Amino acid sequence: MTSVRVSVPGNSIFLVLLLLVGGFVFFIVTTLFPRASIVVHPKTSERKLTKDIILSGKTTTPDYVRFTLPATILEESLEVSAVFENAGGTPTQDFSRGSITFTNTQDQEQRLLPKTQMRHVDSNIIFLTDTPVAIPANGNITVSVTAKEKGPTGDISPGKFVIEKFSKGLQEAVPAQSETAFSGGESSDSEISQDAINAAQKKVLEQAKSDALAKLTSKAGGASIRPDLMHVEVLSQHVSVSQGSRALTYTAQANVKARAFVVSTHDIISLMTLALRGRTALDEEFLLYDASSFTLEIAQADWVSGQARVSASLTGTYAKKIGSGELTADNLPGLSEKEIIEHFAASPNVGSVDVHLSPFWVKSAPSKKNQIDVRVESAK
Repeated sequence: MTSVRVSVPGNSIFLVLLLLVGGFVFFIVTTLFPRASIVVHPKTSERKLTKDIILSGKTTTPDYVRFTLPATILEESLEVSAVFENAGGTPTQDFSRGSITFTNTQDQEQRLLPKTQMRHVDSNIIFLTDTPVAIPANGNITVSVTAKEKGPTGDISPGKFVIEKFSKGLQEAVPAQSETAFSGGESSDSEISQDAINAAQKKVLEQAKSDALAKLTSKAGGASIRPDLMHVEVLSQHVSVSQGSRALTYTAQANVKARAFVVSTHDIISLMTLALRGRTALDEEFLLYDASSFTLEIAQADWVSGQARVSASLTGTYAKKIGSGELTADNLPGLSEKEIIEHFAASPNVGSVDVHLSPFWVKSAPSKKNQIDVRVESAK
């Protein structure tokens, strides 16, 4: 019997093996590797809550039932002034002018001629009375005076005056005093407008509020003081000039009294968060609050008794609950990405859906449900 040997080229064997391995890999990739990752985001909604909270200096612990928080009341009085320039004009020198008040402590009337010399005690600048003056016995009178010499040296601060020609004893018996600064010694050819005066008053008042906040913060030992829980009472405001003045500079001044409730912002937000959670419907859950939406204002305050009613507002985000039955993968095999999104979007509780199919050539959900992953995550 004759045996026949069949010779197979080596490269053919390699090709066959390569085909077998390639087919096996293709089988594995197409049956085991395809995955569908589906993330379902619940439908969300935002709701703003406004609620009254009581701040009290008579309680020491928060009351989460009555919405009452302990607070400390601080108070500070201060005076703020600033000098402003009358810009835009050309300076010119003139006679400074102002007014002084004589007080006569004697039983006899005192008479002064026009141009009677008056000396400003602090600066030794001489001023002249503009008119004849009759100072009543045991009385007082206010008159206008003008600097003897031109120039800015006559623009003096409020202070004491004496009548030059009187003896020292008589000067003490008939003193004079200015209550406001003198001006006009150096002036501008530009008039000061009412808008400029109003702007100066506003700026000084803003500075007073800022300084008051700083002083109250220092008094609170560095504790944070919310500007919306501070009240600034303007006791007085004054500007050294009137509309139309040609003064080169002028002063604006404000006296204020500032009061503030010192309370923990964290405690207020905790109360508001508790209230937001209390507004959660049965088919939803509370997710979070928007810190930037938080506002606070004093609705009513009794600084004497140490109690205030404040109105707080905070916006919360709520998410619909998605039941396990809505997440089943039973009807997903073979669906395209678009069809998967439409499938879940049909639920009123779903806000958005993210679908990721892999590898890159996969265009539909795998036929095996264990290769489909469906989960819920908070909305984007």
